[in-house]
Amino acid sequence: MPKAPMTREEIDNTRARILDTALTIIIEEGFNNLSVRKIASRLGVTATTIYNYYTNKNEINLMIRIRGFEKLHALLTKHAAPFNDIENKIKAMVRAYIEFGLTNPSYYDIMFNLHTPKYLDYVGTDIEPLAHTEKQNALKCLSLFTETISAYIPVRGKRKDHFVLYQVVKFWSDLHGLVTLTNSRLFHEVLDDVDSFIQKRTSDMIEDITNMKAIFNGE
Repeated sequence: MPKAPMTREEIDNTRARILDTALTIIIEEGFNNLSVRKIASRLGVTATTIYNYYTNKNEINLMIRIRGFEKLHALLTKHAAPFNDIENKIKAMVRAYIEFGLTNPSYYDIMFNLHTPKYLDYVGTDIEPLAHTEKQNALKCLSLFTETISAYIPVRGKRKDHFVLYQVVKFWSDLHGLVTLTNSRLFHEVLDDVDSFIQKRTSDMIEDITNMKAIFNGE
C-alpha cells in the first residue's frame, strides 16, 4: 500500500527540524563545517531527504536567518501592539528586542554575531533573490524602530531622516552589546547582579531614546 502524501503541517515541521538541526551545527561547529550529510546524519535520514526540502547549505543558512528575523519582527510587533502612544511603543520594542536576544541566543548569534554568509556574499549568485528576501526581513525589523521614532519627531526632511537612522543604529549597537555580553556570560564575571544591571541599562536606553526629540531640536 503506497504511503500517504505528507500533509502541509508535516512538511512544515520537517523543514523546521532541518533548520533547527542546521542551526545547532552552525553554533557548535561553525558554518564552514555545516553540510547536508551532517544534517541528515543527526536527523537519521539520507542526504536525499534533505535535498527534497532545500537545495544546499546556503539556502538553509538564509532560511534560518529569515526565520529568525520573522520571529524578531513578530515579537516586536506583539509587544508594541497594545500601545497607541509612541513613547510606550518604543519602550515595548526595546524590551522585546532584549527578550528576543536573551531567550533565542542561537538565532541571535547567527543573525548578528557569527561569520556566516549574508546578502552581499550572495550578490551575483543564483541564490541572490533569496538573500534579498532575507535582507528585506532584517530591514523590516529596523524599520519598526525608525518609523516609530520618526513619528515621534513631528517634522520632515532629510536632516531628520539622517538623524533618526543614526540614533536608531547607535541605540541598536547599545542593545546588541547588552544582549551579546549577557549571552556570553562576560557580565557575570564582573557583576554580582546581572538582572538588575540589565533592567537599569534598559531603562537608561529607553530614557535616552525618548529624549531624542529634545536632542534633535537642540534643547
